[in-house]
Amino acid sequence: MTGDTLKKLLRQADLLTPSERLLLATRLIDGVRHKIPATEYRRLKWRDLQGSLPHPALGEDAQDYITRTRRDDTKYRDNLLKRNP
Repeated sequence: MTGDTLKKLLRQADLLTPSERLLLATRLIDGVRHKIPATEYRRLKWRDLQGSLPHPALGEDAQDYITRTRRDDTKYRDNLLKRNP
């Protein structure tokens, strides 16, 4: 498709109502999705990310991080409860 053809299509799309433009965009996207091979469009699992960060990530052990954030959250909640009896 040439640049002129694309510009002409965009000018015609500008004449459509917002709902018609949304319908056009939806149909264009759906048409492209059907042409993408399944191997290119694969949903990742958490297991796929395993081992992608060096240990310890960000300089802190995972268990230490969880323990610290839970302790901080508990402290924060306790302070909120003290202020709002």
